[in-house]
Amino acid sequence: MGTQTIVSVADGGSLTVSDLIKNPLFVPTKLLEMLEGKFLADQLLRNAGGNPASVVTYREGDPLFLEDDIQDVAEFGEIPVSAIGRGTPRVAVAVKKALGVRISKEMKDENDIDQVNRQMTGLKNTFLRGNDKAIRGILSSPSVPSTAVAAPWDGAGKPRGDVMRAIEAIASAKPDNLPASQEDTYYEYEADTVVMHPAQLISLAENTNFTWVYNGNVADQNIALTQALAANVFGPDVNVVTARTWPMDKALVLQKEVVGFYSDTRPLQFTELYPEGGGPNGGPRETWRSDASQKRAMGIDQPKAAMWLTGLTTP
Repeated sequence: MGTQTIVSVADGGSLTVSDLIKNPLFVPTKLLEMLEGKFLADQLLRNAGGNPASVVTYREGDPLFLEDDIQDVAEFGEIPVSAIGRGTPRVAVAVKKALGVRISKEMKDENDIDQVNRQMTGLKNTFLRGNDKAIRGILSSPSVPSTAVAAPWDGAGKPRGDVMRAIEAIASAKPDNLPASQEDTYYEYEADTVVMHPAQLISLAENTNFTWVYNGNVADQNIALTQALAANVFGPDVNVVTARTWPMDKALVLQKEVVGFYSDTRPLQFTELYPEGGGPNGGPRETWRSDASQKRAMGIDQPKAAMWLTGLTTP
């Protein structure tokens, strides 16, 4: 007999709410599986490791080259030493975010498994919304460049051209206050990701400036037919990430894992299901609960590795 994967409390055998309470690790395990790797920060930022102090100091816009060029050195001459430039010092503070869900004795007695599923789904969605709102906030820093598209994508706009221009602008980004001798110094970023609201799919599907390339042997990939974005639609090395919490009228072009970082003081965790207040039947409230919590610091230390495209929708 084949192995059956259980992904919700309604899968597998006839699980009851009573079964969930008897196995206090079932609900938190399923919640962790539902959220693992789903946060935008996990997809866009690099993991800077643990952070026991709840505070991260970093520098914004560190140059990626030494301050001096390589030197001609004569025989027996001393090899010169140079140093790396420093960006603007910044501090990121880890913030604890937490929320819990309950199972009541009524839900247990009436075996209301649907209500348990709804609460688990609600917790997942609420945590996703909160985390995605946090990363959207730090990426909205004035230090991250932005530019308006020439025309809205739901009109006569040219989405591929707009994204390509943003990629070129990111690749041409330079550190601030360079000496004249280093005017040809660039960060050499390589943007590889576009983040947008999934509703932009409609704009792209109806935009003839976007769909005209789907001819010949790729006609079956036309977004107007598939209702899905084909892989690398903005270029061979550019991936699209969509998020329901993203602004409808903006897209962000960036190099993932370079633009910024996250550092966890407390990685996402869930308590086992426990009776509130102790005692039988779930304690005086007659409820059992599981609590989710996370404490994370995030920072944008290479803001020029990203660029906002604004004005994607018609006002």
